[in-house]
Amino acid sequence: MRARLCAVLFGLSLLGAPAPVSAAATPSPIGLTCASVADPFNHWFCTGHVPSFDGVPLDVDLTLPAGGVVPRPLVVMLHGYSNDKTEWESNAITNVKADKDHYNNLAFASRGYAVLNYTARGFKGSCGPGTLAAGCARGWTHLADRRFEVRDSQYLVGLLVDAGVADPAHIGATGGSYGGGQSMLLALEGNRVTAVPDPNNPSTYGNAQLVAWTSPNGVGLRLAAAVPKYPWSDLVHSLVPNGRASDGVILADRNRLHPLGIEKESLVSYLYAAGNAPTGYYAPPGMDPTADLTSWYARLQAGEPYGGDPAVKAAIDQLRIWRSPFYQDRLIATATTRVPVLDLQGWTDELFPEVEGVAMVDKLRAAGWPAGISLADVGHPIAQNKVADWSDLNERANAFLDHYLLGQGGVTLDLRARVSTCDATVGKDYTSGNWPDIAPRRFTFSSTGPGATASVVANTDGAATDPIAVAAGNGGNGSCITLSSLRTTGTAVWDFPVTTTFTLLGEPALHLDATVAGVDAEVNSRLWDLGPDGMATLVTRGAYRFSGIPGGATLETALQGNGWVFLAGHTIRLQVIQVDTPYLRPDTLGSTIAYSRVTLTLPAT
Repeated sequence: MRARLCAVLFGLSLLGAPAPVSAAATPSPIGLTCASVADPFNHWFCTGHVPSFDGVPLDVDLTLPAGGVVPRPLVVMLHGYSNDKTEWESNAITNVKADKDHYNNLAFASRGYAVLNYTARGFKGSCGPGTLAAGCARGWTHLADRRFEVRDSQYLVGLLVDAGVADPAHIGATGGSYGGGQSMLLALEGNRVTAVPDPNNPSTYGNAQLVAWTSPNGVGLRLAAAVPKYPWSDLVHSLVPNGRASDGVILADRNRLHPLGIEKESLVSYLYAAGNAPTGYYAPPGMDPTADLTSWYARLQAGEPYGGDPAVKAAIDQLRIWRSPFYQDRLIATATTRVPVLDLQGWTDELFPEVEGVAMVDKLRAAGWPAGISLADVGHPIAQNKVADWSDLNERANAFLDHYLLGQGGVTLDLRARVSTCDATVGKDYTSGNWPDIAPRRFTFSSTGPGATASVVANTDGAATDPIAVAAGNGGNGSCITLSSLRTTGTAVWDFPVTTTFTLLGEPALHLDATVAGVDAEVNSRLWDLGPDGMATLVTRGAYRFSGIPGGATLETALQGNGWVFLAGHTIRLQVIQVDTPYLRPDTLGSTIAYSRVTLTLPAT
């Protein structure tokens, strides 16, 4: 990671909309410096720093098609956590990174779009670490907050509309991970902005109000379409799952926030470090209670018990109210413009798995919003992100945006899922108009064989199944996890023979009858496909927190899910463990669990 100074280049006045310029003239919208690029498209590339609504300078790039400055459909491309504006930029329509191939600034500009890429506040060129220049004193990251990062995008779009660059009726947003979550929040706000009374006074942030989204010159604005790529919808449960989230197919979605779940420690720690100095700028502890990432992380790492701690509740409320699309029921219900959404989600994404997309899209569709989803083996590790998978996903995303922003072609907002494979083949595609119908069959496996686990015994396969370790061993890429043998230390194990070939498509449901010695315990699970040769491939996994009175308990949880073909003659192996380090943070409170019955139900085609 490289440190970048936060420079402030105050440009020309942003108040007036300039007259269109000729094709030969050099544009300079919103004070950016532009140059013509000698390529087959002769596009303009503009760059510079632009003060946001609160004066924080943002590092901005703008790509324009050849020709004069005229109002064009605009795509806002938002980067991932701790990255910068260059993530979705390319010097060609093609790109060696599969999710950017035919899906980057030049690819969109070549079709007539204006493209906005900028670095989110608190990272690298937008008030990253170093000697903070004027305007950066409060330029720390707010972690995709509706009141700040989302408003930054809205403000920059307004400037481009006033400058005659963007068509106010044809604005789209897309991005991956951190940018994907913001894309979804932008869609939910639609034609509204969340404004705080005083950006310099954190005590006023809780009084933020929804107001009409207008440009600085008063032009009414709205988002026309959004394509979130591998986003979260519930930032609490995705980082600290308690095992009660569900896509609703087999198990009902329950309270995801209480008890607070189990930290995905390797992923959360990686992200915390990646976004901190020397790459980013976090608020000094105690300076801003609404974005106190350092204090939040320290409290999470301090461990259980979390219940009853007002600091924990305050952090949960910040993530739920201002950063999690899934909890924006008011935005959804009161929307006067329902923005079309196409969610691209990953089966094998250990950070933001299937439920983050499916549950959100189901909620939108139930409220009458035009929304669709495509699932494949993509996203964060351990996803493989194959070229063939992204080629099809990007083709669908491009057609979706071209329809809503350019008025070209037609789209079908259905629900699609592609089966994951570990070899070079492309898995089968399934399509439905209703998510439960995509996997109408059920395969149920039960056992009364006993099992026992303890919070002091770790499973020694933990490192081999950790997404950060897998990525580190594969040049930053994901990979199928296939082991020649599975160690049973610290695990309760049940084997179920597969007598008929079937395809898992969705979240397995796990039911356990147990006796718990302890008031708090982790019930973590891994589901394997064990071949006749003894090779075991990880299909999916789960994490569940028990919190309650010691004694007999019935535990139900949905695993993360996948699209996977189980062949006749193979064996399904279920492991239940309490210590799954380094992926999951071990419980500070001790416990043991004895299992007397297990039932595993798989949605299938």
